[in-house]
Amino acid sequence: MINDKPSVEIEKLRLYVIKNSAFSIIEKNDLIELHFIPFLPEQIGHFPNGEQVEHIMYGRILNNKAYFYKFITVSSENKTEIEIEDGDDPVMEWLKYI
Repeated sequence: MINDKPSVEIEKLRLYVIKNSAFSIIEKNDLIELHFIPFLPEQIGHFPNGEQVEHIMYGRILNNKAYFYKFITVSSENKTEIEIEDGDDPVMEWLKYI
């Protein structure tokens, strides 16, 4: 079920993205992709070969909330994919602070 996934109010997320240039959103009907490229010095130190890493979160919009079900990290070396099991997934904790 999608409504047991980590979520955030879609309007709050849109405002957050407008204020944070490292983020972008792609919306198509009820599907959403949230893209994030870290650029803070403490984050850059963890990049493989010093090259950028992109994080992509896939979700659906339902009842004015974005529910995320997949998290992908893409680097020059590889791509990792995580299926998000439930609303308490530790990878998604940051959504609580939007």
